[in-house]
Amino acid sequence: MQWGTLALGIAAAIYFFDDLRAAFTHANPASSIASLAMGEKKGSSGFSGEVRLRGDRRGHFIFKGAVDDRPLTFMADTGATIVVLSYDGAKQAGLAPHNLDFSAHAQTANGIARVAPVTLDRVRVGSITVRDIRAALAEKGMLSTNLLGMSFLGRLKSFHIQDGELVLIQ
Repeated sequence: MQWGTLALGIAAAIYFFDDLRAAFTHANPASSIASLAMGEKKGSSGFSGEVRLRGDRRGHFIFKGAVDDRPLTFMADTGATIVVLSYDGAKQAGLAPHNLDFSAHAQTANGIARVAPVTLDRVRVGSITVRDIRAALAEKGMLSTNLLGMSFLGRLKSFHIQDGELVLIQ
């Protein structure tokens, strides 16, 4: 029984490693400055469950996030049903897009696009991590920005815009 409990504890620590690390490490001042430069409001780290992202001058919410601990730049897109990674973004995330089947079709603002459906293990924005996210990879040259769509946003407790900030609450 004790060995089973120990094994379960180790498995939980491995699964929640990113969350535990965020809770028990102090913020690196250099990374805090980088986060502020990308629009993330100071004070949104740790286990607060709330992240505030400042919009740019065009009203777009562009920010740093991560897929499986690999940093990526995203744009929040409530009109996107799922998270969509650009071809280059997929490579940055450690995926091998050249080995995937781009046979699925997605309706976009510019018409029908071919995509490769995938499931991402972890997507993180500030202190918020969501696991097992439905996503798609765009064909090479078809998308320049990674989109944080509703397969992530819809799994949050809430999100809203307030005073020029996108507020994400887990």
